[in-house]
Formats: sequence, C-alpha cells, structure tokens
Amino acid sequence: MTDETADRQDASRAPASLERARSGRVKLIEPPSRAGSDPAASGAAEGLSAQATDVRLISELERLLREPGCPVCRSVDEGERSFFSWFQIESFSAAEVHARLRAGMGMCPRHSRRLVEELGEGEGHIMTTVMRHALAGARQVLRGGHPGPCPACEAVAFGAQRGRNVLLGGLSDPGHARLYSDHDGICLRHLLHAAEVADRSALRLLAERLAASLGERDGSTLVSLIAGVDRDAGRRGAWRERLPEPPGDGSTVARLCRQLESEGCPVCLARGQADRRYVHWFVERTSERDSSLETDPGQLCAPHLHDIAVVGEAGAASAAHRQRATRLGQLQRLLNRLDQSPLPARRGRRRGNEDLAPGCNELTSMEHCPACHARDGVERAQLALVNAALALRPVRDRYEQSHGLCVRHALQIPEGRAADLAHRHADARVSVLAWEVEETARKYAWAYRHEPSGPETDAWIRAVGQIDGQAFEGAMPATHLALGLESTTTARS
Repeated sequence: MTDETADRQDASRAPASLERARSGRVKLIEPPSRAGSDPAASGAAEGLSAQATDVRLISELERLLREPGCPVCRSVDEGERSFFSWFQIESFSAAEVHARLRAGMGMCPRHSRRLVEELGEGEGHIMTTVMRHALAGARQVLRGGHPGPCPACEAVAFGAQRGRNVLLGGLSDPGHARLYSDHDGICLRHLLHAAEVADRSALRLLAERLAASLGERDGSTLVSLIAGVDRDAGRRGAWRERLPEPPGDGSTVARLCRQLESEGCPVCLARGQADRRYVHWFVERTSERDSSLETDPGQLCAPHLHDIAVVGEAGAASAAHRQRATRLGQLQRLLNRLDQSPLPARRGRRRGNEDLAPGCNELTSMEHCPACHARDGVERAQLALVNAALALRPVRDRYEQSHGLCVRHALQIPEGRAADLAHRHADARVSVLAWEVEETARKYAWAYRHEPSGPETDAWIRAVGQIDGQAFEGAMPATHLALGLESTTTARS
C-alpha cells in the first residue's frame, strides 16, 4: 500500500513557477549581470554568493535549534504545512498538479486524511476538483496503467532533505556544533537519513547527541526521540475507532458476505480491525506487565509506536523504553567503530550502504515490527479469501451489489476470473463516482445555481475510500459528509 511521493502546480503560470521554485523542484533563472562577462568580477560574485548561502544556512540552523525537538522533523512539518497551504490557495487548480493527481490516483492515505480534515464540507469544490482527476487516474490504472507517487509526499521528502542539509552544513562550524551539542538533537529516524551523506565528524556528533538524549529522556519525549513526529497518528486512530467489530459467528462464507454489506473495502476493513486489535491488545498487556512482550521479536515501527501512544501513552513509553537499550547498544558500537575505521572522505549520495561506516548497517537495517507482521498477515489472508470466494455464485452476486474492493486491492487480485470481476466492478464504481463528481461540479456553476443538491454532494469523500480504503482505515468512506467531519473533530481533540 502507499504513503508515496511527488507534487506540483501550474494554473496561472506565474504562480505555478513560483510554487515550483518554493518547493525546490526548479531553479529560478536570473537575468545575466554585467559581472558575468568579467572573470574577476564573476569570481568575486561567486564568493559573495557562497557567503550569502552560508549566512542563510547558519541562520536557518539557528532558527531550527531555537526550539526543542528534532530540527529535521520541524523542517518536514514546515514543508508539509507549506504544501497544503499553497494547495488550498491556488495550486489545486494548476494543470501540473492535476497531472500528478491523475498519475497518483489522488493522494496517499495519510495525506488524503489531512485533506478531509482541513477542507471538509466548507471547501467541497476543492475536493471535487481533486477527486475528478484522482478518479480519472484510477480508471487509467485499472485499464493497465501503473499508479504513481502521492503529490504531497514530495514536499515531505524535500523538507527532510532540506533539514538534513541545513543541519550537516551548519555542523561544520565549531560554534554551531557546540550549539547542537546543547540541543535535544535529531530523532533516530532522521539520524539514519543523515547517515547516508554525513562525514565522520558530523556522524559522530549526531550519534553522541542522540545517545545522550536517549539516556536522558523518558515517556512521550522518548517516543518522539525514537519515532520522530507523526501528525497523522490522531487522524488514523480516530478513523480506526469507528470500525465495527468483525462478525463473530457463522461460516467463513457467511461472515464474508456480512462484511460485504459494509460500504467499504472488506480487505481494508479487516486490515484496520487487525491494527486496532493489536494496538489495544498491546496497551492492555503492557498495563498487566505481561512478560511475553519482553521476548517478542523485533521492535515496533515508528507509526505503530505513535498508534499505541494515541490509545495509551504508558504503553508506548514502555515499548520505547524497551527499544532504548537496543538502540543505545547499536549507537555505542557505531561510535566504537568510527574510532577504529575512518569514513571515506567522499560526500554525497552513496549506492546503498557500500560506503557507510561499519555499524551503520546495524542501525539502518529494517527491524521486524510485530504489529506490522500481524496486520499484514490478516490483510493477505482476507484478500486471498475474497479471491477464492468470488468463484461461489452467492458471494459473487453479493459482491456485485456491494462496495467491493477498493482500487488498490482490486489491482492486487491475481489474474483470472476473480481479477476480471474485481477490475470490472471497481471500474464501474469509479465511473459512477466520476459522474457524481462531475455533476457536483456542474451544480457549482452559476447557470445551475437554481438546481437542488442531490446525493452526489458527498461523492468526493466516497471516491477517496473507493480508490484506497486505507484513507479511512477501512471505515465507511461516508454515506453522509458528517462522517468525515465528525471523525476529524475527534482526531483534533
């Protein structure tokens, strides 16, 4: 599934190019100056330009270090907030953004939830525009295309890269290195990101500061230090709590048929229920001091640490406390090896981990997350059940009258009769939703202002769930817009 990458603009061309410049996608071309014709003047100009860049970089680093918490997380947060601000002001109407929305079938679940929260009913015309292109992209993908990245995730990636570069560039100055040593430092997640390009001295400073912070922090601050900042945790937690309980009795086929009665993807529903079940089970077992948690293989991933913190802060703090010993050991081994074998002098992006310091591999290797393992197992099993059961006429008949699989899951059905049915059904649902969205857009026009609104009004939020049910954690996309608004009110509280 996805939480992906990419973005951009182009409506009234000047704003579009300005937006691309803001996002770092393009460079603004400046007119040539007279100094360009004189080598000496050109060299002086380059020196002044480099000094100005250094001043900007240092002042930006000082700004990021002015407040507690990971400075790269703050840069990411600012980049994402800027993207959505400009998206709502103007870039949602840009031709380039429309192309990216079609390529990505809209936005990833994380950013779709944010759109629903921030726009809601009051800005339905924006969501109508977004979903018109998302649905067109979904139809293209169902006809043999390949889904592209989320248009909002690029802003996140750019913010992370920018924050990392500002930090590593500023640490070359001894004064700012001392300033950083007195700060909380970056979180583990962004240390791993910085390790890809950091030189030996910078990596040592980052690792030493993180090790010291891990030893000092506790509770929710320890969770943030290990898992970074996750603004989406409250939103997905609120949607997940709306999920119905799984059917408890009856045969496998009968239970599947009852799940198909829900106005949502049955696989996304089972996935969300599995996630909720694990999170609540973990919080309960933590409160009971269950010793079996100590022997569970692997470590909880960053999103699941935040999911658990939403339900019970004590449970997340306990999980983070167990991770602390492991991470401190890994950091200490990294520092020991940095003393023994210097890093290559070359900077810049490396191929894989070939030039990383010995010990970085241990930190950067993917940990087994027991919560992801449990959830993904349920998701695979439910998808396999739908695939197998569609050979039965009662299930097939029920499926054709239901919401069926979302587009993301329909695309995962292997080739065969079940895949043909799932693709055809998803295509038909998407086509009707596309008509409803166009009908809504038509009634926004001045010439049709006398026409009453119909059930098509909330088609945009139903379309979000039809494309990817994970946007609402498997909950009903919404038979009424109030569902989305109520959900987001819970997420903010």
